[in-house]
Amino acid sequence: MTHRHDEFTALLEPERDGLWRFAQRQCWDRSAAEDCLQDAVMTAYRKFDVFTPGTSFKAWVFRILINVILNSNSQTRRALSRRAGTEDLDLVAALEREDAYENILENVDDYLDRVPDSIKRAVKSLPTHERMVFLLRAVEAFSYREIAQFLDIPMGTVMSHLFRARTRLRETLADYVRETGFARTSA
Repeated sequence: MTHRHDEFTALLEPERDGLWRFAQRQCWDRSAAEDCLQDAVMTAYRKFDVFTPGTSFKAWVFRILINVILNSNSQTRRALSRRAGTEDLDLVAALEREDAYENILENVDDYLDRVPDSIKRAVKSLPTHERMVFLLRAVEAFSYREIAQFLDIPMGTVMSHLFRARTRLRETLADYVRETGFARTSA
């Protein structure tokens, strides 16, 4: 093994679970998540010589994964659009919103196993960029600046996406509370 390989592996190891969780939440299905993660890790390894030591490896490798996922999801969306035809474009939007989250539940971390399916669907139903920004901030705890760099968008756009995602989730959670009868009772 080379020093380069050992260094890359040592930096990648603590990020593996977070990268996997993020890929699972962003991709169409488990197979796509596995493919995206593998492509991202291989790309990161090939480009490791351009990584600047002393900077955040986590941010660098997440940026690569985000680009791979965006490309993969775009290709999937185009393929579905071609198959669906112009009269069925709502089908593509419905597939994107619903996205069969149950297909990936078998390996999601313990926290998500305790979250009701309706909440999982609410997160999965967010538009792609809003969902990505929300998960990077809420789950992976990246700063607004880091997210802006990953997605190559202004920090104000990150804040807007996060605000809209939180607003949509707040509405969905309100519906969930009403449906489940989990409303707070006044004393």
